[in-house]
Amino acid sequence: MRRRAFLGSLALLALATTAACTKKTADEERCKFCGMKAPKTSTWRSELVTADGKTLIFDTPKCAIISWKSGKTPATKLLVHEYYDASGPLRDASELRLVIGSDVVGPMGADLVAVEPARVTKFIQDHAASRAVRLEEVTADTAQSLE
Repeated sequence: MRRRAFLGSLALLALATTAACTKKTADEERCKFCGMKAPKTSTWRSELVTADGKTLIFDTPKCAIISWKSGKTPATKLLVHEYYDASGPLRDASELRLVIGSDVVGPMGADLVAVEPARVTKFIQDHAASRAVRLEEVTADTAQSLE
């Protein structure tokens, strides 16, 4: 009888420990596309806003755009950090330019870098980028082709 009680206690302890260890905090949110951690403090973190106002988290603009533009995530807005104000609030990507082919890489490698339109020329010169495009010009294929 003591042995059963002891084993039962061990099983409960194991369950409690597992539950405590797997509880996620807000900083442990994961990208809805690739599953990588997307902490709130990351300057690459992006969000898609759906028609019903729900916010979906992504680790990079590239993952968000691939998910959105491929039809996997119906959204109305992409929110990103602007490169020169990376610690600032998330901004609507349609107000910015997305720079392709620069030497600035995200946590998953080559990515689209959001830059204020007035600063695009300087960013392209400073970071050897190939071009800047508007959000509506970016396709899922464009984002997937980044290496």
